[in-house]
Amino acid sequence: MSVVDFVDPHSYASAFQPLVSHISFSLYLDFPTSTIHGAALVTVSDEHNGPFFLDTRSLTIHQVLNAQTLASHPWSLSPTVDPIKGQRLDVPLNNERAFLIFAILFTRSNLFNFDFESLWCAEGRVVEVFEMNQPIPPYLFAFAVGELGFREVGPRTRVYAESVPAVLDAAALEFAGTEEMIRQVMIIKQAEKLFGDYEWERFDLLVLPPSFPYGGMENPRMVFLTPTVIKGDASGAQVVAHELAHSWTGNLITNQTNEHFWLNEGFTTYAERRIVEVVQGEDKAALKYWDWCHMRRVSNFYGALKREIGRPAFDEFLKKYITTFKFKSIDTQTFLKFLVENVPGIEKQIDLELWTEGTGIPPDGYEPVSSIYTKIVSLANEFKLGKIPREDEVADWKGQEWELYLGNLPKSVEASQINPRLWPVGGDCVTCMNSFHCACRDNFLVDFLNVKNALGKFQWGAKEVLALDERYRLSESKDYEVKVAFLQLAILSKCRDYYGEVEKTLKEVGRMKYLRPLYTALVQGAGKEEEKILAKRVFNEAHDCYHPIAQGVVESIFAKHL
Repeated sequence: MSVVDFVDPHSYASAFQPLVSHISFSLYLDFPTSTIHGAALVTVSDEHNGPFFLDTRSLTIHQVLNAQTLASHPWSLSPTVDPIKGQRLDVPLNNERAFLIFAILFTRSNLFNFDFESLWCAEGRVVEVFEMNQPIPPYLFAFAVGELGFREVGPRTRVYAESVPAVLDAAALEFAGTEEMIRQVMIIKQAEKLFGDYEWERFDLLVLPPSFPYGGMENPRMVFLTPTVIKGDASGAQVVAHELAHSWTGNLITNQTNEHFWLNEGFTTYAERRIVEVVQGEDKAALKYWDWCHMRRVSNFYGALKREIGRPAFDEFLKKYITTFKFKSIDTQTFLKFLVENVPGIEKQIDLELWTEGTGIPPDGYEPVSSIYTKIVSLANEFKLGKIPREDEVADWKGQEWELYLGNLPKSVEASQINPRLWPVGGDCVTCMNSFHCACRDNFLVDFLNVKNALGKFQWGAKEVLALDERYRLSESKDYEVKVAFLQLAILSKCRDYYGEVEKTLKEVGRMKYLRPLYTALVQGAGKEEEKILAKRVFNEAHDCYHPIAQGVVESIFAKHL
């Protein structure tokens, strides 16, 4: 079969085969052998006569049966494994609509001959039954199994985590405002709804173990979250706002293939800003624009559309768009056709081809105004004069503000431009004149660390790093943004006193946002033989605790620098 017969470059599925309409799973989880035994009843939309391809990965296929007669059904698995698509499972159908697959998933043992029925009926088993009535694309299917507990944080929301009271209580406190976000989205402009009904019934949150490689994943009905977003200040709700927005844009309407990924994340970024606007105000929402660099072009596009036709008309278009295509997957051309049909003349007002096929931000791009962001940039520019923010200027700042401040610091500063009084390694705080236990110490630490790491202008050694930690207790920070920045500095300064903390962090956290900079700091550059040995040893010991995607990231860093 030629390449043109395939609709998705990232899948073996053929354009000539019917869609899968239902899948019914029966899974038996064998924890002692780290094995999942499974049976999948696959139903397609129409009777089909000919090849039928499925994508598989890490599967050992035991047998395939005819769904009606339970007779053995022919099947074949490709001998090679594509790095993206995995292995191709071919189940040729003879005017059939369903078939049954028995397989072993994620096996670490050699159990080829298993009796599924005896396992399923074993004494003392625990059986859980779930039903998903809404159709979803395969990438949104996920399940988690473990000893879990939960806390109620709203009529539609529970926070699940490992059944440890302290973990559950911390998670519940962090995400206590989730239901309010859902409620606000549903009653914008009083009775008028911005995005339409929330179609997923539940919006639960699952705080996963530290090995989870991302900040969050928008699985319908239950969002998966990294535990690193729990910082004790409720700022984790910012991550939840993005995943909540996906409930309409991404989950309800999905990009047909990853070539049209902007339809997912672009609309979601815009929807997230609208949610934040209702909950936290317009100025804070505008700040989100500067926080999503890789989606800034798409955000500009929606801003340009809104400017041309007005917010009320754009809101009506957005609601109609969601209603029309909900529970469907579309591509860019489908969206543009719908846009032109429902906003007459828009193709004359905006160069749609330039916006969707070009690069950079077109001249008619729209950048929202945020007084918060303007102030952040102003403070960052004052760094050239040796000035860092006062305590009252950053009193309301959280992670997002600090991240934007650090990202806007001058990229080149000579030593003569820095006031040494503002970077002390001992004595009292020069902002509030109190001891190193002062409330504004974190303001110093973030400035100091990022200037050091980004600019590399100053040569600090172990003595200075130790003094810095004595003053600000950076190595003890519960905020991994701060802690990882400090540990990078310790590695670059070859302050071996903190190599134990580096190892501990790399073994307790699997989020790629933190693994990438720490492993890179250990192996990048010359004269780091000891650090390279440490990096390889830690990775070998922590390897099985990392997600396969995170494993690949670290391996690519090693391939580049070792």
